[in-house]
Amino acid sequence: MAKSRVMKRALAVLAVLLVAAACGDNSPEVTPDAGPTDLLGKLRALPGVTAEVRPTDKAGYTYYVLHFTQPVDHDAPGGPTFQQEVSLLHRDEAAPMIVQTSGYWDYYLDSPVELTNLLAANQISIEHRYFAESRPVPTDWSKLTIAQMAADEHAIIAALHTIYGGKFLTTGASKGGMTAVYHRRFYPDDVAGTVPYVAPLSFGAPDVRYAAFLDTLGTAGCRQQVRDVATEMLANRRATLLARAQDQATSQGRSYTRIPIGPAVESAIVSLEWTFWQYYGANVCGQVPAVTATDDQLWSFLDSISPVTDNDDDSVAQFDAYYYQAYVQLGYPDGGAAYLDAYLMYSDADYDGALPTQIPAYDGGTAMHDIDTWVQQEGDHLLFVYGEWDPWSGGEFELGQAADSLRLVQAHGTHGSRITRLADADRLAAYAKLEAWTGVTPIPPTQPRSHTELGVERREPRVPPAIVRALRARGRRG
Repeated sequence: MAKSRVMKRALAVLAVLLVAAACGDNSPEVTPDAGPTDLLGKLRALPGVTAEVRPTDKAGYTYYVLHFTQPVDHDAPGGPTFQQEVSLLHRDEAAPMIVQTSGYWDYYLDSPVELTNLLAANQISIEHRYFAESRPVPTDWSKLTIAQMAADEHAIIAALHTIYGGKFLTTGASKGGMTAVYHRRFYPDDVAGTVPYVAPLSFGAPDVRYAAFLDTLGTAGCRQQVRDVATEMLANRRATLLARAQDQATSQGRSYTRIPIGPAVESAIVSLEWTFWQYYGANVCGQVPAVTATDDQLWSFLDSISPVTDNDDDSVAQFDAYYYQAYVQLGYPDGGAAYLDAYLMYSDADYDGALPTQIPAYDGGTAMHDIDTWVQQEGDHLLFVYGEWDPWSGGEFELGQAADSLRLVQAHGTHGSRITRLADADRLAAYAKLEAWTGVTPIPPTQPRSHTELGVERREPRVPPAIVRALRARGRRG
């Protein structure tokens, strides 16, 4: 537990840097309308809720950590329960409430997201069930479903509606945006609107649409540069890169028992093209090394873009619940890179130890097709934001007949695409929706954000090729 909390705090620091760069420090300097003691009493009076004040450096906010008692199975509320962690940034009981989830553990903590800054809002960040401190023990994996998490979110929103009078909006990026849409499908009237960022909708396990989409990203020259260097790594530099990965594991105390280090290196290289476009994109094409670069240069590039350490035991363990969901209901992308197939040394079976020990069959796309139908036929007040050159945009939601909704695309955008980075007309259209839904005029950021440095985007997790291989092996085994 302590290690998980340290990881949360470290990731929260990254969130602070991202938000500050994206939106500027333009939040009004205000004092919360209810002091900690008054609001703390209201929070603790909520049934099944514990609350404590935590320190924060966010001006105008008081920070609380809440725990909600949730049924493991909302269809059997008298059964086992678990504690779900929620971070609360409180500004004003009359202000809007931004309901945020990463879709994983709560690494946002007291870091305000884009909507919170734009609307000078309150914010809760909900830890997804079965991640970090919010996992039931013993763990009944069959209760890790989109409907059960939607019910968790519904209970939390309903409780806080008794305190906060402003409009509520749900949001999240990547899997967090997916989670926000799933909640609305089951509880469409809980909130005034939903803003999913870079949220994909996958119809297969794997979904082959993404591989073809990769062929359209960026410029042809940059795309070929990345593919050439990945090919060079596998075809001619595998041994030296493996040696560096082993040295790194020794010096940093990392272990590779769930995915052996050889397959981990191969997976990281296969993942290079996807992660390059997901996190960095065309603005850093000039930093892609030539195939004649030194071993040290190639290792540095791989370690920056697609780290082998993403496949070590600790990293894989953090995402057990995601791998389960991806295989059972969410689906996941075929990561492409077929041009590397001739250089692969390992089979799917070499990755099988990465997964949770019990995992049922994929539902054949039933859950995601149901979500798609709801969005297109019954959805409303939805504002989707995508990046033009984000690989995940190969699985964009379609609006269909969704009422009072928008789907906006940041030109050349990555998985870090945001409202404040949209073209002027699209950004103003998004602001107009937010104002109509909440009654609050958005506060534009005061500082522009750079897109030119490696490592500036929050690295929202994804199913890496190592796990795709493991999922395929499990599927074949039945």
